[in-house]
Parts: sequence; structure tokens; C-alpha cells
Amino acid sequence: MPLSGCISLSNEQSHTGCDQEVNDSCFPMRGGEFARMISEQIPLDGYLLAAQNPGFFRVEAEQTSTIDGVNVVNSWAIERSDDLGIRYVSHTLTIGGNLVAGYQIYDGLSEIYISDSNMLSMKRGRDMIPEYEDPFVEIQRLSQQEPDGVWPPFSYDLTQFEGQSWTVTGDVSELYQVGGTSKMISGELIQAYVATSGFPPNIVAIEVFKETTDILYRLVFYEEIDIPYYELLRNGTLEGMWFEAGLLPNPTFERAAVPFIPLPQFQLTEDGITEVSGPVPEAMIYEVNLSEIEMHVFMDNSSVAELMLDNLTSNTTSVDGTWWELEWQDSGLDGLLSYPDSFSVRTNSAETFDIRIFDLWANAWTDGGDQ
Repeated sequence: MPLSGCISLSNEQSHTGCDQEVNDSCFPMRGGEFARMISEQIPLDGYLLAAQNPGFFRVEAEQTSTIDGVNVVNSWAIERSDDLGIRYVSHTLTIGGNLVAGYQIYDGLSEIYISDSNMLSMKRGRDMIPEYEDPFVEIQRLSQQEPDGVWPPFSYDLTQFEGQSWTVTGDVSELYQVGGTSKMISGELIQAYVATSGFPPNIVAIEVFKETTDILYRLVFYEEIDIPYYELLRNGTLEGMWFEAGLLPNPTFERAAVPFIPLPQFQLTEDGITEVSGPVPEAMIYEVNLSEIEMHVFMDNSSVAELMLDNLTSNTTSVDGTWWELEWQDSGLDGLLSYPDSFSVRTNSAETFDIRIFDLWANAWTDGGDQ
């Protein structure tokens, strides 16, 4: 339920006594005390809180903005379980009501799970050499390297509500409070709600609305989880439940192809011979066996040459004298598709061709296309 459903800003606290007391302090807090508590905890930053709370931690954030009259919604969820070595990252970006980016990933162990914004599209992948990295550390580092990218909105400036009166309600049995305030900003009524847990209280959620209905910002912190989704995925419980409920066509998830699409970065044509080559990028962190992967050369929607990657080289000559030389340089982890492996294709053909990867384990092309 939205935090706005917990409180009515029209009902100001009119009495001077306390509803209840906790540690000789009023509960829920008085409006002025609540405002001072907020000022002491801002600026609130999701990355900083994650660093201060080892073990399990989850942050969800959503920000709505208007760019050139177009509505943009940027939503993220990041979850870390240090003890289990599991992490979860979800991101959706909607522009003008159209979904332009959306994915969910559970990784950190040998079994990974990948889907688009709809969790029912979940697929099972693999990582032969899993390496766990705190996702908050990784995402923050990437955002600093590419500051113009679309990154989690993990902080919000509550100082714009300083000096406003706060109405506070609470549940003493849970030591949970919700405070709300409103302010005219740029001619629009903006309402802010802040939830706290414990006593002394810690901020666990922020929601900001325009005219009470259009959400502008949402930030929520979790230090525990009710449903261990990764374990339900790994032991097959979740897919079995979804299949029995008629939500999945099969009782097991489809397999996910290794997320590698060969993108040539070098091309040379000399004396009628064309050579193209490219690397496995450093961002390729899911290593798989070369014996499970084929590289194909496609012309006119048909494969004209192929290489089983663990063979490292192949030569193909057609009846018209056209030849193809495919090579894989196993420069990274031995026997695995990994950084900094590289590929190359040499041919005497003057025709345009594509290089594609087929994952035998997943029985799928990595670019998502058909043969």
C-alpha cells in the first residue's frame, strides 16, 4: 500500500499530549521532532546505506520526470545477500508509456536467472566460474564511469520540505511511523511521505506525489526478505507453482543462451582477402564451456561456415572456390568463453556476411534470432 494510504494530511495533530511513549519519548513522534529526525538523516543515499548494512540489503527506487513534454519513468531494484553470494538487479525504463528497457537478473552462483521486465519470462542460465561482487559497489562504479547513463535514483533531496509541518501516525507494536507533509512547488501541490522503523527511528521509505495521485519518486529499503526468490528458482519450486497455475507453458524454465554477440571491431580487405575480428568484452562475466558454443558465418540467412569453439580453427571451401577460415583465440580462462578471448574470420568472398553464435546447451542463437 502507498504510504499516502497510512495518513491524512488534513488531520493535523491538535493535542499536546502523547498517544504513547517509547523510551520516554512520544510515539508517534510530534511533527517537529519528526522533521528534526529527517534533517539529521539526510542526505539519504542508497549506496551509502548499503555499505553501512552488510549481509542482506535491498533498495527499490522509482523516479518520474518530464523531458520535452514526455513522461519518463526510471525504476530500479538492487538486492544483495553477502552470506549466500547472491545478488539481484532489476531495471525498467519507460518513455512516453512505452517500455524501452527492462531486465531482471539473479546471479553470483553457478546458476543464473534472467528475464525481461515480466518475471514469467524467466530463463535459466549458467556461469562456470561465478565471481560475486557487491551489486551496489558495481552499479555505483559504473555510474561514475558513465555519468550520462540511466542509473538508479538512489537519493532524494528532502531539504525542499524544511520548515513544513509534518503529520505523523504510527504502529507502536511494530515501531513503525509514517509522516506526511505538503508544499506548493512551481505552482503544483507536492506531497511527501516518509516511513521510519525502530526507535530511535531510521528512514526506510520515501514517497513523493503530485496532487496525491501521480507518483514522482519512491525509495524503499529492506534489511530482510519475505520470499527467498532465488532459492525458489533454484529448487524448481517457483516454476512448478507457475506451471500448475497455468502461467507457464512448461514445468521448467527455458535455458538462456550465453549473453555474447560477436561484434567485429577490426576489418581489413587486401589483395581480395577480407579479415574481420573482435574481442570478448570485459563486461562478459558469465563464462561457459567452449565445447558448448558454435560460431557461424551467415550469408542470405544461411550458415556457410562454422566452428566449434573448442576446436579453435576451421577451414571451409565451397564448390565455387570460396573459402572461409574461422579462428577462436582462447586467451582468457582455459576452455571457457571468457574475457579476453577473441574471434576472427578470413575469406576470399566479396559478399556481405554476418557472424553469429549458437549456444548448444541452450539450443538458441545468442542474438535471439532464428536460423
